[in-house]
Amino acid sequence: MKLRKVSAVLMSMSMVGAMAVPTFADEAKTIEPCEITFWHAMNGKQEESLTALTDKFNEENEYGITVTLVNQGNYSDLSTKLTANAAADTLPDLSQGYNNWVTAYTDKIIPLDDFVTDEDFDYDDLIDSYKDECEVYGFVACVPFNKSTYVYFYNKTLFDEVGIDVPTTWDELTEAGKKLKEAKDIEILGVDDLSGFLEASLHQNDCEYVSEDGALFDNEAGLETVSYIMNLYNSGYARLVGEDSYFSNVISNQMIGGYIGSCTGVSYITADGWELGVAPVPGNKEKAVNQAGTNIYMFSTDENKQNAAWEYMKYLTSVDSTIQWSEETGYLPVRKSAYETDEFKKFMDEDKTNNYKSAYEQSPYFFAQPVFDGSYDVMNTVSTVLEDSILDELEPEEVLENLVTELNDKLGVDGVAAEEEPSSVAE
Repeated sequence: MKLRKVSAVLMSMSMVGAMAVPTFADEAKTIEPCEITFWHAMNGKQEESLTALTDKFNEENEYGITVTLVNQGNYSDLSTKLTANAAADTLPDLSQGYNNWVTAYTDKIIPLDDFVTDEDFDYDDLIDSYKDECEVYGFVACVPFNKSTYVYFYNKTLFDEVGIDVPTTWDELTEAGKKLKEAKDIEILGVDDLSGFLEASLHQNDCEYVSEDGALFDNEAGLETVSYIMNLYNSGYARLVGEDSYFSNVISNQMIGGYIGSCTGVSYITADGWELGVAPVPGNKEKAVNQAGTNIYMFSTDENKQNAAWEYMKYLTSVDSTIQWSEETGYLPVRKSAYETDEFKKFMDEDKTNNYKSAYEQSPYFFAQPVFDGSYDVMNTVSTVLEDSILDELEPEEVLENLVTELNDKLGVDGVAAEEEPSSVAE
């Protein structure tokens, strides 16, 4: 996607280059003992696992590096604090983040192009779509960390009882929804991320989504996509989550047949008296599925701390660490070779839900969210418009018109200044 900021980013890179970012191929590393801070938004099991990995790094690294973890709450809190601290030049040494958070301060990011040449890192071993995401600004801006994707969770016991095969296409999902509704009067679909669902469905229908110039789906393919979505809800085959917050709660209580959500949600589902199944997300003309989860960015302007921070980044993305992180949290390994290890193959084979295999099966079809000024606000706008449209049972033509109008207004493509609103992102 064309980015107007790329030239400015590349210019800022040349300025950053004056800080003598090391080239590992040229000289051996010398790192003095130091403390580096890492801002994150992991909680519960994820925070426990991150803490354990970090404690191990602190104990075992040969340089006397101490990494201090700073929990900044949830993703929205972390994004807000990063923006504020970028303006004040008080960013941490490292932080989790999404590309569409940092568009306003890409000049603060330390390019990792020279770091990833480290022979101990093997940049080419990273999942290809993750590398593409890291390079969206025209340089290596980050490394992948807590990566996930969307899968289709379903009540296998219920499907077997009603005689429903796991849907693999839009048509199969619609037909199965009709059958389940008639047999049990419950829905076959819920979606934790409405904006992500629209984006993926557009890609599945060979249609573009949005750019800095506005909505790109005001066409026949866009109407087909919106019609598919609205038909599911207007026909009673899909439902909103309501007060349950996440569909993991709804399916645990057997109040829905299935839902599309982050693969990390498997640990939040309680299958008491029924069997949980996990499958790839149903597709259409194309296969496409959202790539989610944050990356790690380096902001330190101190050369010694940059070297120290890189050692930690390299450690978190190593084969052993990414496997441990995945097995403990439900996130996906970031390295291709991790999936080929005997340990992780055994782990996937022992996963009776098929969650990890379904997620990895989709990896050739991963896509990342578009990145441009205002892209962070697009998600909230789409989710709001879709939810209101579903509640009002609007016709697809009106929904499409509302989506296009609201997105274009939000991005100010008609010359109207877009009002900033807080947003949220999928894990």
